[in-house]
Amino acid sequence: MITAQPQGTMSRWDRVDEYGLLFVLVASTAPLALSGLSWLLFGGRSWVINLAAAVVTCALAAGVVLRRGGDLPVRWVAVGAVATGVAVTWSVIGIAHHGAAQTVTGLRLILIPVALAVVVAALAPDAVQRLLTALSWMVVANAVAGVAQVLIGPATLVEWGFSPHHNVRYIDGVFRVPGLTEFNAELGLLAGAYLLGYVACWLTPKRRPRSVLWHVAATAAVLCLVLSTSRSGALLVVAGVTGALLLPYSRSRGRRLLAVAIAGSIAVGVAATFVMIGAGGTASLFERFGVWGDLLATVPLAGDGIGAAGGASYSRVASSPPRFVDNYFLNVGLQFGPVVMVLLLAATVYALVRLARASADRPELVLPIALLSGLAGASLTVDTWEFASTMLTLILFGYHGLRPDPTASDPARR
Repeated sequence: MITAQPQGTMSRWDRVDEYGLLFVLVASTAPLALSGLSWLLFGGRSWVINLAAAVVTCALAAGVVLRRGGDLPVRWVAVGAVATGVAVTWSVIGIAHHGAAQTVTGLRLILIPVALAVVVAALAPDAVQRLLTALSWMVVANAVAGVAQVLIGPATLVEWGFSPHHNVRYIDGVFRVPGLTEFNAELGLLAGAYLLGYVACWLTPKRRPRSVLWHVAATAAVLCLVLSTSRSGALLVVAGVTGALLLPYSRSRGRRLLAVAIAGSIAVGVAATFVMIGAGGTASLFERFGVWGDLLATVPLAGDGIGAAGGASYSRVASSPPRFVDNYFLNVGLQFGPVVMVLLLAATVYALVRLARASADRPELVLPIALLSGLAGASLTVDTWEFASTMLTLILFGYHGLRPDPTASDPARR
């Protein structure tokens, strides 16, 4: 795989990668705040900022591969070749079903998290730390904006130009706060991803958070999660923490019982909080179950091609009717067919089993177990992969947990 630059050898290209990712981080965690800038610069075309972030991400990833791809083992080259073949094949199917523009949008949504992972993998540990610091500030800023929106009220926000069907949403009669993101689910998933990464660091040896800013941001993430009332964001945290507590190998029966008790308490506490604020309704969840059943009944064996479901199907360039999915495994099934969907589910389970077994000798694997468990759990109720801010947050925490601590060799920085 692509290796990071050693600490202290930051080149011009490393700075370009870091600053480019910083732009992507801000654009993905505060798109609502940047919409005013888009009105000034691009005549109200708010999608330009989002497109610019996608272009920057892909350009950075291409640069990393061109500069360091020659060091990749043969097996990774083979994986890349297979993935390219799959992308081309299902892109052709997508173009045949709904045209090139929608297919390209779907391909972008699929590739952005992969590109983000490639760029972050090439960064030095110090750079990842700085990006996590910037992310912490953005989470705090979202919390401040969320509180301000509650105090201002949804009616006034609509008068100020907020979209009543996108930015300002009522679900089950409850105002769902967007913060600096575009809508409440995006804020909830961002908050859930940050909170999961923070908690998982506490459960990982030698990775406990030391920065005061991280503690403040974790508190802000809890506030964002509550204000957004995102059940998917809550599921991301609960599933991830449960996986981190229960899956890692342990011979101690008492420790496992304690882990079960803690995981159960977290689940009950989150559910009780949502009920107290009036967001405990399950109508939208059961609505999804009904939609999923109808969609599964019509899925062809090879799917409808890339872009057939999820964000691409209700983008501004979509040529087919929008497909409400809110389940990323089903999203993959609609695009690539039910066989690929089953393979993805099996691969997720297999990866968790392998990580759990390896954790007996490598306790630091608790963090990727937590992140993968949370991602899999949340993907059952929302298209998690298509939220760039969520995926970037999980990727940054994942690399932070698996890399050497940049402060370990410098006592003055501890």
